Amino acid sequence: MDIVGLVILAVVALGLALFGGKRQYRKRSKTPHPFSQRPSKPVLVSATRPADAVDQLRNVIGAPFQKRRLMSRGEYEVFRTIERHLPNCGPGFRIMAQPSMGEFLASPDTGAFLSINSKRVDMLVIDTFGMPVVAIEHQGNGHYQDDAAARDAVKREALRRAGVELVEIFDYHSPADICRLTGEAIARNKPPASPDAIPTRPAAGQT
Repeated sequence: MDIVGLVILAVVALGLALFGGKRQYRKRSKTPHPFSQRPSKPVLVSATRPADAVDQLRNVIGAPFQKRRLMSRGEYEVFRTIERHLPNCGPGFRIMAQPSMGEFLASPDTGAFLSINSKRVDMLVIDTFGMPVVAIEHQGNGHYQDDAAARDAVKREALRRAGVELVEIFDYHSPADICRLTGEAIARNKPPASPDAIPTRPAAGQT
């Protein structure tokens, strides 16, 4: 083959290589790798409540956390006073701290339930069956701030409709006052005695 033929073949080969490379590149650009579209940083679906557990985990992994008090000092003193007094109110009573109202109240009305679901009471006395007996709110000096009064009204009405008595403890109440108020409320709302606990008359012929 002469030199002219070799030059022609070289030009054709070069053209095919360039043309084929462009076609292949264009084809790849239309179908990018799926991982190329993944964001480099977590994207919040909602600023307050991520949509699913995956988003929640991403947020938690990338955020700092610190411990904080479950109750204020005043609330904790009331809690300890009631906790020590509960054995005098009868067997089986327990006191819970900061329970969510959605955990111990229910409503067939979705809007009403969502209105109280995330709200909390400071303390809740439950009976031996785990049922709510008395809710307790500590009204400290800084309690009534912003819309606290309106929020308290929502909680108070929901508790009233559910038949859970609310006891409000103020800073001027002494430990004796706290025990008296809580004990009287528990006495008014004690669950009925279990049938197993009611003594029965022995049958005829038995002693």
